[in-house]
Amino acid sequence: MKKILLILIFTISFVNLFGQNAEPVTKANEKSFPTNLNEENFKKLKKFNGQIVAFDGIIERIENSRNNTPFYKLKIGENDYLWTVLMFKNKKNIVGDKIRVLGYLRPSEPNETEKKYLEGKYMVLSFGLVDIKNSNFLFISGAEIQKQEWIEGKIPSSK
Repeated sequence: MKKILLILIFTISFVNLFGQNAEPVTKANEKSFPTNLNEENFKKLKKFNGQIVAFDGIIERIENSRNNTPFYKLKIGENDYLWTVLMFKNKKNIVGDKIRVLGYLRPSEPNETEKKYLEGKYMVLSFGLVDIKNSNFLFISGAEIQKQEWIEGKIPSSK
């Protein structure tokens, strides 16, 4: 009986593992991974509060977040920075890399440790990252719809 139960559990796990990505994923093209935040509209950051933003940034500093994931200080313009915490691990990118991130813009609410470095009124909770140079495309699991929309050339809706 135990043997049959183990075989049944193994079979179900195996089917679930390989059946999760049954939906086709559009391949990236020149319209993929658009941005809606840049150096020109950075001064109007407040209007993006609570919205999904996508932007390019150069990693200036890396800290460890309270969830043990990277917390990047990203340079957007000459004197514009936006702290961005990833909701996933990323060991590939380092200081100086140019990345494109997708996530929710929200007010900064630093804990005691983060108060030592987290400056600015806003930060981004990132659920997607693209680094073309290093062939790095990371996305949090559970956000397949947003991932597909971004690949198709749309900024996902925050609704």
